[in-house]
Amino acid sequence: MGREGALAVEMQAASLFAFGIARQVSVASVAMVSNAVDHGGAQFDYRLTGDGLRVLKAIARAAGSLFAAA
Repeated sequence: MGREGALAVEMQAASLFAFGIARQVSVASVAMVSNAVDHGGAQFDYRLTGDGLRVLKAIARAAGSLFAAA
């Protein structure tokens, strides 16, 4: 484990958070892992499944609540 307690860093999210720190603004990131163990399609098939669509709708609801509260 690293000094800060991180085992790994996702590069795009890391740059987003670095930007937020530099500009002193709040940022957020949601990572959705694809090709789960039970994935039956071709490798790296990024088409949304029912589960993926439900996750995206939940993210949209959370973002809407966040912006409504600001």
